[in-house]
Amino acid sequence: MIEKADPRSIRVMIVEDHEGFRELMGVLLDGQPEVELLAQAGSLAEARKHAAMSEVDVAVLDLGLPDGSGADLIADLRRASPEVRVLVLSASLDPVGIEKARSAGADEIIDKITPLDEVLATVRRLGNA
Repeated sequence: MIEKADPRSIRVMIVEDHEGFRELMGVLLDGQPEVELLAQAGSLAEARKHAAMSEVDVAVLDLGLPDGSGADLIADLRRASPEVRVLVLSASLDPVGIEKARSAGADEIIDKITPLDEVLATVRRLGNA
């Protein structure tokens, strides 16, 4: 019997300034067999460093970061790697921030209160797009 090769891992970076939430998302995502957690960052500056050194498939990011807007990071990620998929996972879903994220190239925008199975399904869908 010929074994199928494992499907390609979905390489993920989490950008979230709330350390506890970031760590929990990291544990959740890293526990998925098809996900490879490449990096976690708590600021734009830290995320930019990680993005420059990694080939990320899906960036899961918050819009409200201590040193700027996550929407600015979306634009940076798109310029560096147009095929990266971006999932905005934010508690602040104000219309101006949402429009800025969409204009920058966010693929999905969901609220942090979204059930975890839906967050995982979204990461999988984006990672396999």
